Amino acid sequence: MNSPGEIRQPFASVLLATLYFVAIVSPVLVAVLAVPQTDHSLLSEIAKNCGLVGIGILLLQFVLAGRLRWICNVFSLSEVMLFHRSMGLLAIALLLLHPVLLAAGEGDWSLIYGWSQPWYIWAGKLALLLLIAHIVVSVFRTALKLSYERWRMTHDVLAVSIIGLTLVHSWFAGGDLQTWPMRSLWILLGGAAIFVLVWHRWIRPMKLASQPMRVVEVRQETPDVWTLRLAGAENWTADHLPGQFQFMTFPDSRAIPPEEHHFTIASSPTAQGYVESTIKASGDFTRKIQSIEPDDAVIVQGAFGHFSHLRHANEDAFVFVAGGIGVTPLMSMLRHMRDTGSGKHVRFLYANRTAADIVFANELAEMQATQSPPLTLTHVLSNADKSWSGERGHIDAEKIERLLGEIESTTGVYVCGPQAMTKQVIEVLRDRGVSHRRIHTESFSLAHDTAPTSAGSLWRRRLTVATVLMVVVLVFAVALWRADGASGGKGHQHSHGDSHGSSDGGSHEDVSPSEETHDHTDE
Repeated sequence: MNSPGEIRQPFASVLLATLYFVAIVSPVLVAVLAVPQTDHSLLSEIAKNCGLVGIGILLLQFVLAGRLRWICNVFSLSEVMLFHRSMGLLAIALLLLHPVLLAAGEGDWSLIYGWSQPWYIWAGKLALLLLIAHIVVSVFRTALKLSYERWRMTHDVLAVSIIGLTLVHSWFAGGDLQTWPMRSLWILLGGAAIFVLVWHRWIRPMKLASQPMRVVEVRQETPDVWTLRLAGAENWTADHLPGQFQFMTFPDSRAIPPEEHHFTIASSPTAQGYVESTIKASGDFTRKIQSIEPDDAVIVQGAFGHFSHLRHANEDAFVFVAGGIGVTPLMSMLRHMRDTGSGKHVRFLYANRTAADIVFANELAEMQATQSPPLTLTHVLSNADKSWSGERGHIDAEKIERLLGEIESTTGVYVCGPQAMTKQVIEVLRDRGVSHRRIHTESFSLAHDTAPTSAGSLWRRRLTVATVLMVVVLVFAVALWRADGASGGKGHQHSHGDSHGSSDGGSHEDVSPSEETHDHTDE
């Protein structure tokens, strides 16, 4: 089972970040070690380095998208996927620059528009066209009315095609690829990418499908919210932290399509023999949840996510802020606190439209009445009827100050809800001096950053900026070093083969969330 000890440590974070950077720039490093200097111009060398690093990033995209536990234990999956998207954009920029700078450096623009080119140059051009098509399809997916599943299939075909064409192009066109160290590295990186892709798309799904869980109960919580209780085989035990989420697929249900979607685990890991997800019917897929039948098979992958109080043992009290179905990860934490006898106090602001929309209303009332765990609960309704005597309106700065009071430096703040609410609450908390290290949230979508000032988001943004800057510096520095031979006129070594670069093309792998842009709660 996951444990509190899996809190991200600075050493593990720095180690993984360093390994990633070394991996994506390894083609340039190996190239300069194999052929220290060439007789090519500075622009040509910059172009080749852009192509080499671009391919390195593309190949590592498959690793980032593979939901590998050893990565997701250090960085949350949502942060990994946001970083994955940023690196995809960097790869695209580098690979688009590659042919332009190469043509400028060689003084031969026919490399771009000419027809009389070797077949491996055409492979690069085709990869570039597919790259542009991939960008168009990804950016305008909604306008093109592509379902997530159809987009994902298109994306996979384009990604594999682009990677294949760039590898072939660089293998035959790139002068650097004529050395055995570079070809060995290409085989190593390409093999690793293919292995992760096959594992993520086929081997692991087949393994999970051979050991499915079963639906044992479908329970209505509110007019549009339903809870699914799943049970595993005999002696199955929960393997998640409270607040995490999992991916679920219903392969043989007559009610819903066999699509993969992610939902929060609302039950506590202390639950005996089952796991529950509470889901709001808000999209084409989730509106059919109520039609799922007991004994339907469920393929479950997970758990994922860092949104859990157990990862922060040094917090001696908590503030929870939830909106709508965003209560589910917080409910998982509360249930765990209750079941384990936690004495840490929780101040909880819970926003809904009406009293009928309050999920887990009775259970929350019982927790407050019994003070198990110690709980101060305040409901805030935006569209309450006349009989409602509690707080009205939205969770704003005035309510946060009045209802929560002072938030001590050892108090952890957990926010989950609609994107607009989450951003507003975090801005208020930061204005009140709450450290970003004490603010915890995960976005409603694996591709949207709803908490730009949370600790995880700041770490990822800094890593992204640092990676981009170091890539730019390395590309120019190595180009200057290798092109020095051309300007010096002696003591240089010619590059093997022609100078038609290393790659054209790119893709970023699997960054889209489920069709409904909802978090692990699928609101």
